[in-house]
Amino acid sequence: MTELTLDSAREVLKKYWGYDSFRKGQGQAIQSILEGNQTLVLFPTGGGKSLCYQVPALMLDGLTVVISPLVALMQDQVDQLKALGVRATFINSTLSSYEVEQRLVNARNGMYKMIYIAPERLSTNLWKAEQSQLRISMVAIDEAHCISEWGHDFRPSYRNIRDELEGLSSDVRWLALTATATPEVREDLLKSLRFKKPSVITSGFKRENLIWWVKQSDRKKSDISKTVLKAAKMGSGILYCSTRKDCERYAEFFSGRGVPAKPYHAGLEPSKRESIQREWVTGKVPLVAATNAFGMGIDKADCRYVVHHSMPFSLEAYYQEAGRAGRDGKESYPILLFKESDVDYLKQRIEKSYPDYQSLQKAYDALCDELELATGSEMEHAQPVDMNAVVRRIRTTAAKLGRALELLQRLGVIEMSTFESQKIGIHFIADSNYLLQFISESPTRKAEFLDTLYRQAGPKSHSEFIYLKEKYLIEKLQVNKNQLRKSLNVFESQDKILQAQYLEETRFVKLMEARSARLHIDHDKAYSYEKILLKKLHYMHRYAVTKKCREVFLRSYFGETGAEPCGTCDNCTRNSSVNSAISFNKADIAVVKETLKGGQKSASEIKRETGWKGAKCKKVVSYMLRENILTVSEDGTAYSLKGG
Repeated sequence: MTELTLDSAREVLKKYWGYDSFRKGQGQAIQSILEGNQTLVLFPTGGGKSLCYQVPALMLDGLTVVISPLVALMQDQVDQLKALGVRATFINSTLSSYEVEQRLVNARNGMYKMIYIAPERLSTNLWKAEQSQLRISMVAIDEAHCISEWGHDFRPSYRNIRDELEGLSSDVRWLALTATATPEVREDLLKSLRFKKPSVITSGFKRENLIWWVKQSDRKKSDISKTVLKAAKMGSGILYCSTRKDCERYAEFFSGRGVPAKPYHAGLEPSKRESIQREWVTGKVPLVAATNAFGMGIDKADCRYVVHHSMPFSLEAYYQEAGRAGRDGKESYPILLFKESDVDYLKQRIEKSYPDYQSLQKAYDALCDELELATGSEMEHAQPVDMNAVVRRIRTTAAKLGRALELLQRLGVIEMSTFESQKIGIHFIADSNYLLQFISESPTRKAEFLDTLYRQAGPKSHSEFIYLKEKYLIEKLQVNKNQLRKSLNVFESQDKILQAQYLEETRFVKLMEARSARLHIDHDKAYSYEKILLKKLHYMHRYAVTKKCREVFLRSYFGETGAEPCGTCDNCTRNSSVNSAISFNKADIAVVKETLKGGQKSASEIKRETGWKGAKCKKVVSYMLRENILTVSEDGTAYSLKGG
């Protein structure tokens, strides 16, 4: 086993990721985990939470289980780890029971260092049968705010994590990670996870380089135009819109005014979204007009501005989205365009998102009918559902059905996931004996292709469709996309030995219990979350209208005390008393230069050594960065003299 020291952790970091040192807080978090402490990591968006469990996972004997709520992000993380040479896999509802079983057997045999799993999977019979045979050394719970009803993305299955993993050894290390935890959320999740003497590691919610700005406006289009065209001179940015139509409209609008822009929303093909994301990350397209689906898991250091066309539902969501600006530590602008009618609109949306009991029962029945489930029938794994067909069954709208299904998921009645990669469903209609004979009598290349395909789909593909990633099949079968589809068409239409389905973006659904004739739900549990959302909206509104320092407001909301005015947000800039307190001159610049002669220092170290208040320190450092007197470290936490 690797020596469990921070020096060894740095060696792992260098070997796999190529970095010489950890970002602020990462080393402290990893040290805590290696010492065996129950650890809660609170880092802002872009703070490098993933490395806090990925590095220890490679140092510990056995398997690290990473619990994650996002199917797409789970796959991205595994793909990135594999590219680095790390053995990792995932388990979620998009996989067949056969695939899940194979991956668990591989995990039992020590083939993986990390396994990502959706929280709902922990209650399945397959997982429970294998759990005791897995050498689990650490459990890392990502997006841990989902545990709490006070979190902005509550998932009921998260509250059961500790119970589902009750049989684990007392030697197993526990880690929870989140970017957005208020004091209530923090207390709730620690209680739910039964962390008795937790080590809480936080890098703070202060972002030295962000200039928080809110503009109240009744002329949104005009003000967005001025704001984005001005900000675009600094570099790349994101314009968050509330509707797909606005994404399309603004992308076209700014492209026509010299700022190349693309829309990004769930209505686009997955391959199109991937292409737009890649173009933005590489700088080919400087502006993306997007819904809040854009940005999760994207690591672009030089995003200079994030403009919100409309007010988000919560400060957690706003802080996470706005925090995608300025990850390189350079001056960047999160800007919120706000008008009072936004609040009324969001209140109505929250209230509409809670359908009555009759609507829930109708949605539940239509979903079960579409899945061809009789009363008392259970589902072994999630299956794709044509939501348009469900809409037609009950003569409703897609939006109303979506709200009903979201509430059913929150109540733990169903589990839903959206699979964003292209998948192909394979169902062999020929029995196994005929198929094996067919393979033995076919030309070599055709036989190899069919044999490999059958091995991937497995015996269960004789009784149902098994869904496999198209990209995975292309690699395994050593063909291109066109050849794959042509071959499957031959097997289907000419040889008549299989059926194939082609899925683009697909909703997968699984009933968590057998279908019942009458839906049983706890009314208080169903509608208590509505009050929480309204309270969060209230705080978001208060942030938009406050006359005090915006950074202080944000940091106080997330539980920090003693925060000083930033001196750079719109309110601080308008406040003459603050402005006078943060004036500076050439002598002050010389003081910073002298302070940095001994090497790079963080903002807090500069503040301590100069004896200045935080607002003045931030003002002087920001000026020196703009004037190219200072440079910022790769992780954005330390400053040094240019050329020094």
